[in-house]
Amino acid sequence: MGELDLFFEKATGFRPYPYQRTLAAEPIQSRLIHVPTGAGKTAAAILAWMWRRQVDPDNTPRRLVYCLPMRVLVEQTRDKAKEWAGKVAPDVSVYTLMGGAVDEGWELYPEKPAILVGTQDMLLSRALNRGYAMSRYRWPVHFGLLNNDCLWVCDEVQLMGSGLATTAQLEAFRGDFGSFGPVATWWMSATLDPAGLRTVDLGRHVDRLPELGPTEADLADERLSKRLHAVKNLERAPDTCRSPSGLAEFVSRNHRAGAQTLVIVNRVGRACEVFDALGARSQAGDLAADVLLLHSRFRPPERRAWVDRLQSPLGNNGRIVVATQVVEAGLDLSSALLITDLAPYPSLVQRFGRCNRGGELQRAAIYWVDRPLDRGRDEWNEESEQDERQRTEVARPYSTNP
Repeated sequence: MGELDLFFEKATGFRPYPYQRTLAAEPIQSRLIHVPTGAGKTAAAILAWMWRRQVDPDNTPRRLVYCLPMRVLVEQTRDKAKEWAGKVAPDVSVYTLMGGAVDEGWELYPEKPAILVGTQDMLLSRALNRGYAMSRYRWPVHFGLLNNDCLWVCDEVQLMGSGLATTAQLEAFRGDFGSFGPVATWWMSATLDPAGLRTVDLGRHVDRLPELGPTEADLADERLSKRLHAVKNLERAPDTCRSPSGLAEFVSRNHRAGAQTLVIVNRVGRACEVFDALGARSQAGDLAADVLLLHSRFRPPERRAWVDRLQSPLGNNGRIVVATQVVEAGLDLSSALLITDLAPYPSLVQRFGRCNRGGELQRAAIYWVDRPLDRGRDEWNEESEQDERQRTEVARPYSTNP
C-alpha cells in the first residue's frame, strides 16, 4: 500500500477509490469532476488538496475554497474537513462562511493553509469585491485572497443557478489577468453539464478542461461497484398519491418496520400536508414509525436537531422522512423505500441516489408520483412563488416524537 493510500485511510478509515487516487496524484489544475452520488466526491476533493499541500506545496494553492449552494451542506462539509484535517493535516485551519456564521480569523493569517467552506452567496460576493455581511472597507482584502493562491471547489453545481456561470467567468478572468500563486477551479456534480460553463471567455476552453470520473478500475473496485450497481426497482405510484392524504396512506402501507422510507416532494406546503397526514395516522394508531419533516425554512437549531436525528440508529419501527429538495445533495442518507414527485432529470438522479445508497439492501424500491400541471405551469417552477407566500408561516415541529 502506497503513502497516498495510507494517508487517505488514516483520514477516512478506507482506501481511496482509483479516481480519488488519480485526483490526488496529479498536480492541481482546473477540471470537471463527474462522479455518481455516494462515490465520495467531498473526500476526493478535500483530501486531494491536503495531499498535494504535503507533497508539492510550492505548486499547490494555499487556500481551498469549498463553495456550496445550500447552508445544510456547509455544516456537514465543514465538520468532515475538520475531522480529516485533525487526522492528517493539523496545520490546516477550517473556517465557515455562511449567513449568521462567518469566521473572520482566516484573513489575519493569509500565509497559512486554510479551508473556507461556505455558501455561494457569501463566497462569490467576496470574490467579486462586494462581500456580504462585512464592511466595504475590507472588501479588497477578501477579493485579493479569494482570487489568488486558491483552489475553488464548486460542489453540487446543478443547484448553483447563476452562481455557476459566475464561477466560470471568474476562473476565466484569473487566467486572462494573471494571479499571485497557483489558482484553479474544480466543478463537481453527479449530473454535470459542461454547457453551464460556456461563458463568454471560459466557454472557448471548457471543452478542453480535463474531466475526471469513474474508470474501468473504479467499476472493478468491489466497494464502489456495489454502490453503482445497487438494486432499485422503479415503478409509478398510484394516482391517489397526488393528494397528501393518498400519499400518506400509500407510505403507511408500504413502509417496512426497521427500515427508512424517504418521501421527497417539490413544495414546502405539500411536504407539511403529507407530514400532518402521517402524523394523524400515527395518532390514530395506524402507523408506528417515527416521522420527520425536513425543509429549507427551519432555523439553524432545528436543522441541527434533524440532522442529529437522521444520524441516530433506526428503531424497531423504522423511520419515515418527508422532505423537499433539501435532501437532494450532500446528505449521506439512504432508504429502502423512496417516493418522489416528478422533477427535472438532474434532481431525480440526486433523489434516486438516496435509495439503497451503499448497495447494502437486497431489495429496495422507488416510486414516482405523476402530478398534473397546475394552470399550465409545472409546480416545480412555482416553488419560489409558493415559498414567498408562505414565508410568514410558523414552521411545524420536525418530529412526531419530540
